[in-house]
Amino acid sequence: MSRHAGRALIAGSVLLAGVFGGATVVSAQEEAPSTLVMRAVNTTQRDESTIDFLYTGPAADVDSLTLTENGNAVEPSSVEAIPSGDPAKGIVFVVDISTPMDTSGTLLAARETITTWIDDAPDGTQFAVVAAGSKASVQQDLTASKGSAKDAVESLGPEDIPAGAIWGSIRVGAAALAFKPDLQPNIVVIAGSNDDVTPDQQAPAQGAVFSSGAAVFATAYTGDGMRAGGLKSLVGRAGGLYSAVEDASLVPPSVEAGRAAVTDQQYRITFSSLTAEQQATDEQAATDAAEGGEEPVAVVDDQAAEFELSVGSETAAGTVVLGGDAVGQANLTPTKLESGGGIGFLQGGLGLALAVLVTLAACILLAYGVTSIFVQDDTLSNALQPYSDMYGSTDDDDDGQNRTALMQRAVALTEQVAESQGYLGRVEASLERAALPLRAGEAIFFYAGGILLATLLGIVLTKSLLGALVVGGISAMLPIAVVNYKASARRKKFLSLLPDTLQLLSGTLRAGYSLMQGVEAVSTEVEDPMGVELRRVVTESRLGRPLEEALESTAERMDSPDFSWAVMAIRIQREVGGNLSELLLTVADTMVQRERLRRDVATLTAEGRLSAIILGLLPVGLGIVMYLLNPAYISKLWTTGLGLGLFIGAIFAMLIGFFWMKKIITIEI
Repeated sequence: MSRHAGRALIAGSVLLAGVFGGATVVSAQEEAPSTLVMRAVNTTQRDESTIDFLYTGPAADVDSLTLTENGNAVEPSSVEAIPSGDPAKGIVFVVDISTPMDTSGTLLAARETITTWIDDAPDGTQFAVVAAGSKASVQQDLTASKGSAKDAVESLGPEDIPAGAIWGSIRVGAAALAFKPDLQPNIVVIAGSNDDVTPDQQAPAQGAVFSSGAAVFATAYTGDGMRAGGLKSLVGRAGGLYSAVEDASLVPPSVEAGRAAVTDQQYRITFSSLTAEQQATDEQAATDAAEGGEEPVAVVDDQAAEFELSVGSETAAGTVVLGGDAVGQANLTPTKLESGGGIGFLQGGLGLALAVLVTLAACILLAYGVTSIFVQDDTLSNALQPYSDMYGSTDDDDDGQNRTALMQRAVALTEQVAESQGYLGRVEASLERAALPLRAGEAIFFYAGGILLATLLGIVLTKSLLGALVVGGISAMLPIAVVNYKASARRKKFLSLLPDTLQLLSGTLRAGYSLMQGVEAVSTEVEDPMGVELRRVVTESRLGRPLEEALESTAERMDSPDFSWAVMAIRIQREVGGNLSELLLTVADTMVQRERLRRDVATLTAEGRLSAIILGLLPVGLGIVMYLLNPAYISKLWTTGLGLGLFIGAIFAMLIGFFWMKKIITIEI
C-alpha cells in the first residue's frame, strides 16, 4: 500500500444515541441501581387510561409514585402489579455462539439460565431462539411449547468463529415480534464478541426493535475485549436492562435480573386523563354556546399529552396522542426536531455546505484508500519499474496503479468517448506537460464528475439555476486553469535550465563521454524538470528507442522550440559529423541571448499587461462593491430579462477586450 493510500484510508465513527433511561451496568462489586422504563401508554378510553411500566427498585416505592400530565399532577385511580402472565409475553433469546462465548464458559451458563427461565415462565408465554453465529439462524420461531423452546436452547452449539452476527440476529428477532401484536415484546441478548459479521445491520436492527416496541435485556461478556457500546445505546433507547460482566459466573445473575424484570417487576397505573376532561369541558361549552346563539368555542381534537412518571429516585417520560396508544420506550420518547443543537451559525446554508463537502471528501478518501489496498492492477508502469528505479522513481510512483474493476470500466468508457471526439491526445499532452500523475481517461472522468457534483452543490446552496450554472462554470474552468498554470511554470523553468544543461552536456563530451553517457550524467546533476525529462530519455533509450527520437519527444512534450533546435543540431551532427561539443556551446549561447531579449520585451510590455489586468478586474470589483452597498439596485441585472441580457453582453464584451489586449502585448521571440 502506498503512503498516499494509507493517508487516504482514515476512518472514524461517531455514535449518535439518546439515552433516556433503562441502562444498568452490573459488576461483581456493586449492586445494580433501580431502573424505571415506561413500556406502554393506552388512552383509547380516556377516562380509564393506563400506563404500564417496569421498575426494578423496591416494590414499596411504587406506592408513593407521582404522575403528571402536561405538567399537571394526576391522581391515579389504581396502581397494581401486572400478573406475570397478563399480558402474555413474547420473549426472543438472541445468543452469541462465537468462540469467545464458548472458551469462557459463557455460552454454557447462558443455556442453563435460559432453560431455567423457560421452565419457570407462566403458561402462554411464547419463546423464540436465534443463534448469532456466522449468520443469524432462527433455532426456534415464537412458540408456546416449552419443550420445543428448551430443545432449541440445547441446540445452541458453539461455532469456531471470532465474532457472531449479533445485529443481524437482533433484527430477525425484532421482526418476529412485530407479527405478534398481542404479545408484550421482549428481547434478551447474551453476547461476548464484537459483531464483525453484520455491523451494517446495526441501524436496521435498532429500527426493527423500535418498531416492535420491544424492551431489550442485554448481557455483554466483555472478558475477551467486546465493545458493547452499541448494545448499551440500544437498551438506552428501547428501554430494559443492560449488564456488562467480565466473568462468565456473573452471566446467570444478570439474565436472572432480566427474568425478574419481565415477569415480576411490571406495574400498571389506571387514571383519568386531565386533557380528556378538559376536552370534554370544551365540547360541552361549545354545545352550550351553539344552543344559546353565542360565538362557538374552539375545540382542539387529538391533543398530545406528555406524561412524566416518578418512582423512588427514577423518572421516565412519554408522549402520546390522546385517543391512541403507544408501545415501547422509543415510541414514547420521539426525537424532538425543534433545534438541532450545536453551533448556531452552522444550522443554515453554511452548515449544509460544510456537511456536503465533508461527505464528498470522506467518500473520495475512503474509496481511494479501499481501492488502493485491495485491488492491484498490473499495468505497463509495473513492467517498466525496474528500468526507472534508478532515475527518479519514488514511492509516489506507485500511485494510480491500483484500480477497482468498476473504476477501470468507467475510465475505459471515458477514454473511448474522448478519443472518438479527439480530446484524449490533447488532454494527455497537457497532463504530461504539467507533470500530473494521471491518465487522460482518469482526468476526464474526475473532471466531468467534479463539474456535476459542483453544479448539484450550486443548486442546493443557491436554489437558483443561474447560480448553479455559475458554480458549474467556475468548476469547469478552475481545473483547466490549474493545469495550464502548472504546465506554464514547468515549461518556463525547463527553458531557464536549458542553456546550463547544454553547457554541462558539452563539458561531458569534451571529457570523453559518449552522447548517451553525457545525457545520463547530466540528468543526475540538473534540477527538475530538466532532470526528470532527461532521466526519462535515458529510460526510453535503455528500452531500445533511438536517443534522437527520445530527445525530440521531450521537446514536443515540453512544447520547447529551443530544445527542438538543440535536438536538430545533435541529429545533423550525428549524420554529417563535426564537433558536437562546440555546436552545443553555440546553441547554448544563442539561447542565452534570446532569453535576454525575451526579458527586455517583458519589461517593455509590463505596463500593458498591468493595464489589461486592472481593466479586466475593475468591472468585477465594482460590481461586488455595488452589490454590498445596494443589492436591490444591481440585482436588476439578473432578475429582469433586459438586465440579464445586458449582463451577459457585458461579460462577453469584457472577455473580448481582455483577450484583445493580451494579444497586443504578447510578442513571440
